[in-house]
Amino acid sequence: MKFGMFYVLESPDGEYQRAYKEMFGQIEYAEELGFDSVWLAEHHGSAYGSIPNGAVACSAVAKITERLRIGMAVSILPFQNPVRTAEDYAMVDVISGGRLDMGVGRGYQPMEFKNLMLADKQSISREIFEESLDILIGLWENERFSYQGKHYQLDDVAITPRPVQRPRPPIYVAAISPTTFDLVDKYGLNIMVTPTLMDLESLKAFVVDAKRKLIAGGRDPKSLNFPMNWQMHLAETEEEAFARPSEALDWYFNLVMDLVPKGPNAPAGYEYMRDTAAAFEEMGGVDVSALKQGGIIMLGTPEEATAKIADLRDTIGQQEIFCWMRIGGLEDWKVKESMKIFANEVMPHFPKDEIVVPQALLA
Repeated sequence: MKFGMFYVLESPDGEYQRAYKEMFGQIEYAEELGFDSVWLAEHHGSAYGSIPNGAVACSAVAKITERLRIGMAVSILPFQNPVRTAEDYAMVDVISGGRLDMGVGRGYQPMEFKNLMLADKQSISREIFEESLDILIGLWENERFSYQGKHYQLDDVAITPRPVQRPRPPIYVAAISPTTFDLVDKYGLNIMVTPTLMDLESLKAFVVDAKRKLIAGGRDPKSLNFPMNWQMHLAETEEEAFARPSEALDWYFNLVMDLVPKGPNAPAGYEYMRDTAAAFEEMGGVDVSALKQGGIIMLGTPEEATAKIADLRDTIGQQEIFCWMRIGGLEDWKVKESMKIFANEVMPHFPKDEIVVPQALLA
């Protein structure tokens, strides 16, 4: 199993220079501790995220690291011309020496679509996303590529530079809502998952179903790497693990529920998020104990984290987890302490080359 770090780079205080400095310092520390990867998320226009240009951030990471895989989780394809996306991230792959992992998604925050003057596109974002993905794959796998779609048309296009990895860097499709899992069958790609907006048991059921479909279609079970992004904080006692990030968690979950599509005017195709937001409001806000019980966040001791990760390995064949530890702009020392505990007391229990294929996937 492999482990990485994840950054949205929330900035509750608006101190962006400090946020970048802390993130880059933590990434260097992650390489020192033996983590395998770092993943960055694209967001626009709110304190929720401070990485509007993933290619710029990934290139910066490439210059301060030597070994870590560098992933996007995700690049929002409807926000940019797909030819430009293919060029920008091919450049990242070249600069990093072939270390890019490309996660792609269609976006979900109405405010972002509005701010980028794309509000009228959110209801058709799945169509635009699928065409953009076709073009990204086509440009990366072919010296020249033509395409005729509803939203995009290409005539004998080539990009420079070309990616280092052949036939292309790995591509992962983000799946926040259950309907996104349907894309797995169409593209034959791996997907990345997170329990942030669904409980862990629901996520496990969807992963098993998706992997079964792919295996039935001829995929090698060992090739089905569905990286999972998991919010977590570890400490030597359960009390510390709850207390240290409590304020940051409260800030984060209240903000994200303000940003997701909700209410009767939620764009078509985002019904799952609308319903999740409604359920959250019915709960009366953040309940950290309930979030932990549902597996949405992992707060606890290294022993508890080890047991829960072993369960994911043994029940759904989890091969990669990246840890969202700088939740809500959590203080640097708290993040680094949690990273150190995870690296020293959890990671050694999971050999990097170990791949488990549970019987449930083959049923």
